[in-house]
Amino acid sequence: MTLSVCAQALREDSLLEKDVSDGLPEWNDQELEALEAGDYVPGSSLMGKLAREILDSETQEVIVLDPAIQELPEEEPKSLEWSKAIGEEYLSAYFRGGIDGYLVDPQELLATQEFRDREIFLNRHAKDFIIDCYFYLFDGLQEIPEEESLEALVESHFEKDNPLAVVFYFMGNPRRSQLVFSNRVLDVVRLEEREKVLRLAIEDALEKSDPASQLDIFSIKLSMGLVKLEEIVTKEGGSLLGGEKFVMDSKSRQLPDRTNLWDKLTSNEWFSNTLVGLSFLGPTCLLGIWVRRSRNRGKTYVFPIAEGSGLLDAQHGAGVGGVLSFVSATASPSSQTQDVPDYLQKI
Repeated sequence: MTLSVCAQALREDSLLEKDVSDGLPEWNDQELEALEAGDYVPGSSLMGKLAREILDSETQEVIVLDPAIQELPEEEPKSLEWSKAIGEEYLSAYFRGGIDGYLVDPQELLATQEFRDREIFLNRHAKDFIIDCYFYLFDGLQEIPEEESLEALVESHFEKDNPLAVVFYFMGNPRRSQLVFSNRVLDVVRLEEREKVLRLAIEDALEKSDPASQLDIFSIKLSMGLVKLEEIVTKEGGSLLGGEKFVMDSKSRQLPDRTNLWDKLTSNEWFSNTLVGLSFLGPTCLLGIWVRRSRNRGKTYVFPIAEGSGLLDAQHGAGVGGVLSFVSATASPSSQTQDVPDYLQKI
C-alpha cells in the first residue's frame, strides 16, 4: 500500500515537471556557450537561409533598389485645372442635344438612386404645378465655356411661351447656381421676386455639408418658391398660361417666406362662423357676470335671534361649535366662517 502511494506521488511530480518544461524554451549547453560568445542569434532560424548567411558573413551587404525602380519619376500633386474644364464628350449633351427629362447629368455626378429620386421629384413638380423646372448638373469647380450660356440655352432649346425655369447647378457649390426663366414668366413676375426664389434656395442648401443633400434641399426650396410665384400671379389677376398680360408693380406685396396661417383660417367658412359667434357670446357672458355680482352686492340677510335657557341668570350660546354672532349682515352666512364671539377676541 505504501509503495503504491509513493509511486503515484513520483509519477505526479514527473508529470508536473514535464508540463512546466513544455511551456518554456529549453537551451542546451552548446547553444548557451554560442550565445555567450556571440556566435548564436536567437530566432535566426525564422529569418531564412539567406538572412542567416548575411548575418554570419563579416561584410555588411547594402540593400540597393532595382535601377528600374530608382528611375521612376515622383508623382506630382494633381492640379485642379482638369476639373474646371468640361469634357468635349459632354458638351453636346449639355448644350447641343435635345431635351431629355428634367434632370441633365451626363457626367453622372449623382449616384443612380440619387438621380432617380431627383428625377421623380422634378416630374411630380411638373405634373402638379405650372412652372416647370429643369436642372443641369455640373461639378463645383467646372467653368461654363465662354461660347455657351444659360440664357442662350433657354432661348435655343425651350419654347418662349412655356412657363419654365432652368437651373445650372454646381455640385458642392450652391452659391454658383444660375437660374433663368422663360419669357412667359419674365413678363408677369418682377426681377426682385425671381431673385428672391434663387436666394432662399441657396441659403437653405448651404445649411447642409453633403453635396447630394444640398441638391435635395435646393430643389425642394426652389420648387416651393416657384409655387409661391404662381400663387401671387394668380391672386393679383395675372396668368402664366397666356391671356391677359400682368406685371407686378412696386406696391404688390412681397413673396412671403412662410404660409400665412391667419389667411388660411379666415378663408375657412366654419372657422369664420365660429369666430363671429364667439365675438357675440363673449361680451354677453361678461355682461351677465357683472349684473349678477352687482345684485349680490346689495343683498342683505336677516338672522333670527334664538332664545336659549338661562345659566346663572345670563344668556349662553348653543354650545361648542355654535355661532353666537355674524360679522356682516350683507354677506352670506356660508361665507362667514368666523364663529368666535366678539368678547373672546378682546381678551
